[in-house]
Amino acid sequence: MVERLRKIGFATLTSVEEATEKMLSNINHIQSEEVDITISFRRITANDIKSRIAVPSFDRSAMDGYAVFAEDTFGASPQNPKKVQKVGTIEIGEVSSRSLRKGEAIRISTGAAIPKDANAVVKIEDTEEENNEVTIYNALTPGKNVSKRGEDIKPNKIIIEKGVELRAEHIALLSSQGIQSIPVKKKPKISVFSTGDELRELGEPLGQNQIYNSNTPMIANLVNVYGGEVILQATLKDNKKLIENHLLKSIESSDIVIFTGGTSVGTQDYLPEVVGEHATILTHGVAMRPGEPILIAHKENTMIFCLPGTPVAAYVGFLKFTGPALRSMMDAKKLDIRQELPAIIEKDIPVSHMGYLHHLRVYLEKKEETIIAKSVRLKGSGILSSLTQSDGIVEISKEREGLKAGERVIVKLSPK
Repeated sequence: MVERLRKIGFATLTSVEEATEKMLSNINHIQSEEVDITISFRRITANDIKSRIAVPSFDRSAMDGYAVFAEDTFGASPQNPKKVQKVGTIEIGEVSSRSLRKGEAIRISTGAAIPKDANAVVKIEDTEEENNEVTIYNALTPGKNVSKRGEDIKPNKIIIEKGVELRAEHIALLSSQGIQSIPVKKKPKISVFSTGDELRELGEPLGQNQIYNSNTPMIANLVNVYGGEVILQATLKDNKKLIENHLLKSIESSDIVIFTGGTSVGTQDYLPEVVGEHATILTHGVAMRPGEPILIAHKENTMIFCLPGTPVAAYVGFLKFTGPALRSMMDAKKLDIRQELPAIIEKDIPVSHMGYLHHLRVYLEKKEETIIAKSVRLKGSGILSSLTQSDGIVEISKEREGLKAGERVIVKLSPK
């Protein structure tokens, strides 16, 4: 545990590293299901997938040109061309039983099968043809412009590993193997709740000192991006019994339960008490800003995340803990899906207190060949627009007093 420099609310805080370790050691890994590859985009593979056939499954031409004996082109040049006789044509998809003999050429299209005994393809632009006589102006080595059988994929080899998030190119690869369905991890089922008497749903009129619930739509969409499925969402009043009922109900049907708001030590913050009565609390209070009041718990196979109510803190808390937990349930190779981009920080950035992992929201600008990271103007954890104005987050370690202008940093880009 990390002692707070100023004891306000939490007597001690857990480091991000320790909180992550506790969380991941209590993850329940979910089962798999078979899905058609046409609907497998962004799903996580449950097993290693092996190739069934060689690709290409035959020697094929890599160019439009003429299939020839390479030996017939030896010494060819614009000043000393070689001549062969065209004896046929092979288009892509055609099957030809014709074999090539010395001094002959067959006109061939890209992707068409190489005729028997040919061992090279001369590009069409390196030739001239007149009355079936082909003049070759460039010498070839055996195998030139020929894609050999299995050059791309050999049979019975792992082509996609377990834990990979499938993209369009993976689906193309599977299709090239004639694979119609594959085992993938089931999508974790997620319940999302926001708590607070001040919250109103979209479409409802706002009363005095009330705000619309922006956290639930944000978190629900992040769940989708990280590969989960929202099965229940609601806005709850600061009522202990109401919160308890929704917690117990959602635990029965959810792999992860997410609350935003009510996680700190205020008089209306019932979540820590309710969760503590029905689940095992792993962490409450993490040494990071924003996001300090995060609570992480588990009840049997269900993880429970209580994120702060301020939108930026809830967002950062999801990216740092909830999202990786969701991915870990699916045994994904990559728990943090954010792309990382090196950049140069524009100016000095001091931090208010050491001992915390600080999350700096930045936007990026390109100056000549350098990417410059600039801090957003307003940084409060309740400033929702600071997220829409930023391209990503720079993490400032707990040992640092801040960043220096011109320093190289890593920007974790907003997840997509």
